[in-house]
Amino acid sequence: MTNIEMPRLDRDGIEDRSFGRLGRAWAYIRRHGPLEPLRLVHRHGPGASLGFIRRNIRHVLADRLARKWDRRYGVDTAGSIQLATLTVVGPHRTKGNEAVCTSPRTFDFIMKSLPRDLHDHTFVDIGSGKSRTLLLASRYSFAGVVGVEFARELVEIARANIERFRDPSRRCQALSVVEADAAAYDFPEAPLVVYFYNPFSQDVFDIVLKNLVSSLERRPRSCFVIYGSSSHRAIDWAKPALRETKVFRELPVSAMPGFLDAIRPIDYAVFRFQTAA
Repeated sequence: MTNIEMPRLDRDGIEDRSFGRLGRAWAYIRRHGPLEPLRLVHRHGPGASLGFIRRNIRHVLADRLARKWDRRYGVDTAGSIQLATLTVVGPHRTKGNEAVCTSPRTFDFIMKSLPRDLHDHTFVDIGSGKSRTLLLASRYSFAGVVGVEFARELVEIARANIERFRDPSRRCQALSVVEADAAAYDFPEAPLVVYFYNPFSQDVFDIVLKNLVSSLERRPRSCFVIYGSSSHRAIDWAKPALRETKVFRELPVSAMPGFLDAIRPIDYAVFRFQTAA
């Protein structure tokens, strides 16, 4: 037998690293002995060790709440989905980050930073994964909700979720998912709310942002951009990139609380397109 751990698969056969965290920890201790945790604390220090434990407890709790939400609505949106084995459209497989769903409380908090009346706006989630954010956005009065996803298996799951989702608070019925590389996506010629939850690397973001600015310059219209980041400190390069376009103005936002249904604390920013006077 080898010590290589087989990946855990979700019910759709996709690798999901949210599964079995406690089991993996217990297997690690059994393999290396009961004194291994003490050796790790000695090696990394008590502060780093406590932070590691805290992050994993938070991840387990948030994942359980995400799966509870899924059971409530009969959908499958939870998990930390790895992209390596998925069927991907376009050349940017290695540029994408794992698919992690936005928590409901986080999304509702972010939406407070936008105007209340967005009935003529189309919500576009770039890197929509299994569709959690699309389903949350359907609770608001958007003209349409569109997901852009380059992994075929996630597109299929998302479309099935949209069909199954039944929520009495749902206000928007026009939900769809486009299977496409975000760098080649043509934005709708409608007022927009464009949502990024750290979907890919900076070089791909720069391409998508350039395409968005070109679309807005060809047909000026209302547009809000939301960028959220919970890892890789992507917010540190996303905000300057948006400012450097000279056409987006950053709006004031409130600090994000530490919601228990979020796997990690989320930093976010909201920008508004400034049309020429």
